[in-house]
Amino acid sequence: MNDMIVMEEVWKAYPNGVMAINGLNVNIERGEFVYVVGPSGAGKSTFIY
Repeated sequence: MNDMIVMEEVWKAYPNGVMAINGLNVNIERGEFVYVVGPSGAGKSTFIY
């Protein structure tokens, strides 16, 4: 298996009810270079955290 990072069905809900991430699935293989991009408020920092 060459997967370096695997996330399955990841979610993040804030106390105020805002759903930042809902059912995220990510497979990043060894040697891949990944960028996290998107508009302000899209959840980039939550995803990296």
